[in-house]
Amino acid sequence: MSGYIDRKYINLVSPQLERFAWKSDTLANCRCPICGDSQKNKRKARGFFYLKGNDYFYKCHNCGAGHSLYRFLESVCGSLSKEYSLERWRNGENARSNYVKPKEENMFNFKQPKFKPKHDLLKPLVSVKDLPSDHICREFVEMRKIPKKFYDVLYYTDNFLDYMRMIDPELNPAKWTNTEPRLVIPFFNKDNDVVAVQGRSLSLKDEYNARTTLRYITVKSDKSIERLWYGMWRANPKKRVYVVEGPLDSMFVPNTVAMVGAAAIDRVPARFANTDMVYVLDNEPRNLQIVKFNENLIEQGKTVCIWPNGIRDKDINDMIYRFSPKQIKKMMDDNAVSGLEAKMRLNRWRKV
Repeated sequence: MSGYIDRKYINLVSPQLERFAWKSDTLANCRCPICGDSQKNKRKARGFFYLKGNDYFYKCHNCGAGHSLYRFLESVCGSLSKEYSLERWRNGENARSNYVKPKEENMFNFKQPKFKPKHDLLKPLVSVKDLPSDHICREFVEMRKIPKKFYDVLYYTDNFLDYMRMIDPELNPAKWTNTEPRLVIPFFNKDNDVVAVQGRSLSLKDEYNARTTLRYITVKSDKSIERLWYGMWRANPKKRVYVVEGPLDSMFVPNTVAMVGAAAIDRVPARFANTDMVYVLDNEPRNLQIVKFNENLIEQGKTVCIWPNGIRDKDINDMIYRFSPKQIKKMMDDNAVSGLEAKMRLNRWRKV
């Protein structure tokens, strides 16, 4: 009976909770009203109601708050907590202590739910390896000299907008209007589930008519993941790992991964905690954002690759036209620096 009453009061308080939704019969999700949740991204919802034993509890994976349902209601809506306590009492239950109390040490040992994406996410797509040689996406991949061993993990869609909406029905339709075809790059977790996809524009400045559009659009199917890293499960953490800016750049040099967005450095995956990592940003000395990013990495004690002055190519994908993967790897190793040396090299390299 307590579970039924708990669900009833979760539903009663739900109109006061932003982005509230039941994710399953025993799990509900909302933006945390205690801490206000993420202030940078109003779409993030990291508060969860979950069933443990006979009772529901609340846990926020942003601020760490963990409460019984009674304590949660008390902090959010005092009048509702009184009604809840009274109804539990009428049923011979104590709302404040919970009818069947879990062991104290396990009470809030709640793992953030993994909304396991189904492989159905890839079914609407066509693998690059199955595309004819004269297809625009196949031509794009071949033109960029992507190694063929990656063709079976690269996909194509002729309408990325519809595909995004399939992954995330809550996407704001007014924000996304471009229905163009794109190369689709899936992000996998350690269980080989798709947790996000990135759509890469197929507009080639010379070979095809360029369109003014976002080159990359990333959509998460698992919103509990805050920072995306591409290729981390194929990298060997016992060897030197190279960290680049884009998934395509990571496909040329062995043991290379890609981070999505500069904020990813704040959440380095645990499996790389003791790994020798070299951050290899794009070779754009006039790009203030990249210069600042390098400065931030150096301040944190990271090792960075400062490209030599003789290199004019923007990134690894451009360099591959003139250098072999072995040559690029040697160049990254030879120019991997940290500390004072990195600061001096960066000051000579930067053009802003």
